[in-house]
Amino acid sequence: MHLNLKIQYPQLFYVFIWILFLSFSNSFSAFSQEDIKKDIQHKIKKLKETPNFKKDTTYINLLHDLNWEYIHYNLDSLLFTSKEIITLSKAIKYTKGDAKGHFFLGIYYSDKGDQDQAISYFSKALSKGEEINDTLIIIQSKIELAREYEYKEENAKSLREYLSAIEIAEKSKNDSWLSNLYLNVSALYGNQKDHEQSILFLKKAKELNKKTGEEERTGIILSNLAIAYTSMGDLTSANLNINEAISIFEKLKTDDWLAYIYQIKANIYLEKNQFNEALIWLKKSEVIHENIDSIREKKQLNLLLSKVYFELKDYEVSEAYALKALEISKELNVLTNRDKIFEILYKIKKTNNDPVAALTYLEEFKAISDTINKNDNIKELRILKSTLVAEHEKDQYILANEKKDAKQLSYTYISALVIFAFLIIIIILKKNNRTQNILNQKLIENTLALKKNEAHLNDANNTKNKLFSIIAHDLKGPINSFKSLFDLFNKSELTTTEFMEFMPQIGENIDSIAFTLNNLLTWGQTQMNGLVTKPNYTTIKTLVDESIKLLSKQTEAKSITIANNINQKVITWSDKDQIDIVIRNLISNAVKFTREHGAITIDASEKSNFWEIVVRDNGVGMSEDVLNNIFNDEETSTTYGTQNEKGTGLGLRVCKEMVQNNGGTICVESTLNHGSSFYFTVPKTKKL
Repeated sequence: MHLNLKIQYPQLFYVFIWILFLSFSNSFSAFSQEDIKKDIQHKIKKLKETPNFKKDTTYINLLHDLNWEYIHYNLDSLLFTSKEIITLSKAIKYTKGDAKGHFFLGIYYSDKGDQDQAISYFSKALSKGEEINDTLIIIQSKIELAREYEYKEENAKSLREYLSAIEIAEKSKNDSWLSNLYLNVSALYGNQKDHEQSILFLKKAKELNKKTGEEERTGIILSNLAIAYTSMGDLTSANLNINEAISIFEKLKTDDWLAYIYQIKANIYLEKNQFNEALIWLKKSEVIHENIDSIREKKQLNLLLSKVYFELKDYEVSEAYALKALEISKELNVLTNRDKIFEILYKIKKTNNDPVAALTYLEEFKAISDTINKNDNIKELRILKSTLVAEHEKDQYILANEKKDAKQLSYTYISALVIFAFLIIIIILKKNNRTQNILNQKLIENTLALKKNEAHLNDANNTKNKLFSIIAHDLKGPINSFKSLFDLFNKSELTTTEFMEFMPQIGENIDSIAFTLNNLLTWGQTQMNGLVTKPNYTTIKTLVDESIKLLSKQTEAKSITIANNINQKVITWSDKDQIDIVIRNLISNAVKFTREHGAITIDASEKSNFWEIVVRDNGVGMSEDVLNNIFNDEETSTTYGTQNEKGTGLGLRVCKEMVQNNGGTICVESTLNHGSSFYFTVPKTKKL
């Protein structure tokens, strides 16, 4: 006991010296930030001396600059100034200022721990940013939205926002934004305990940041690398990265980040059981926290200080910090780490021979542990689900950005796939014939059900006849042409040069056959086996862009312009594959019946519980007789386009069934020689 005291006193004195040193060193940082704030306030004061200053966007922008200085330091002022920015911006219809005001309100509520309010304000900022096409506001809002979704453990939504922002940053060719986004994605993976993936994105961010040379972001990247390496148990790498980060932030005198990285440094010493060294860094962080207003970090700081003092056997101080951490935890209404607070309070009371208080904290600890364990189980399930979705979206993102070196695929293989699909149709028809024979036998055995079975049999016969008719008319001819062409080539009656001259036409025919087969297979499945609808959140803009790309050859051939006016916020609860078929058929029909140099537009309008999508063209239109029977299930007709393009006659029937399967409706407006407009609706969200 005495031996421990002799060792501790010099060490605690060493800590005291460090605290004194820190008080002086950090005062420079505080003065620097205070100077910036005073400079902005002086400019605001001068501007207020001019008439109509409230209608001046310069005044609003200065309030915006002042808000950056209030973040983490004065949340009450941040709230007041943000509301003033919104009020003044709306008065002069300054949308950019309005967006910035909503953005800062989102930050205010985020720091207060109200994720739903924060998401609401960041979404408004994003909407206004998109309205004026301000790339910086859009990216900033998406980053903050992603963080709030991450706080709510909705990791798939978080990644979706990050990837969307990455796509915008890449189009803008802005390495600084990309580096920041990679940094945020790494944090998302880190929170899911996928530290290897986190480090991969951090290294990408670090490489990009070398081009921009932004010191502060370099420090942030190094800090996150230190956290990841600590979690993986690689304390040597963690220490190297955090030391470099500390050097950068002490040079920049950035208080909020210094307070944070000092805690990271302390945590590394805690992992090594070097408690006095850990205390030095925590005390450095504590001094900085006196000047900033970051309640989340204060809770963690107090918990770490309580742990260190407990290990140093200063139980009174340990208890005081633990109670501070508990108070903040209750204020934020979060359970994270609250069990650890109760556990250390229990240990303190037990060590101090206070059994009544120890028992009380032990009961609290067990109760909160049960709740947290239950929440952790739910969280693990969410993380598993989110990881699967996130990995899928990440793969889609990577594939979409890879160089498309293999675009020139072999048409021979495509033809083989077409023939394979044709064989599948034959199998379906044979299965249908077996079903028909069974029905015929039942008709003989049970005359009481004659009418019902006869109707069913007639439907099956009609399906078969229609399929055979379409196959004979639209598939057999082109496939026989392919066979004849390949036979000539194989017999050397066609040279390679002559054969390659047919390739563009072959490509167009294969595209047409593939489209026809897709409709046939989809419709055949709905008629024979039933179609399973698997709804999920689907971005309509992406589906429209893909369909426009697939139909580009047809539109270029007719010099038709297609405008996709749908933005990324149009997200529906629907089966992605089914709605893709609907969109592709409607756009294909519009191209088919639009004359050369015509125009097609795709728009979306928001209703109460659904989105209404419309595909308009200025083509040949339809007569009243055609319009009345266009969705008739009893009739199937093939109509040729303005350049004799073929169709199956099944497209609109498939569209109708797909839309109804997803809980929507479809209709059409058309005027002969003036064009047509096809409308269909899709639910916004899952029905509860």
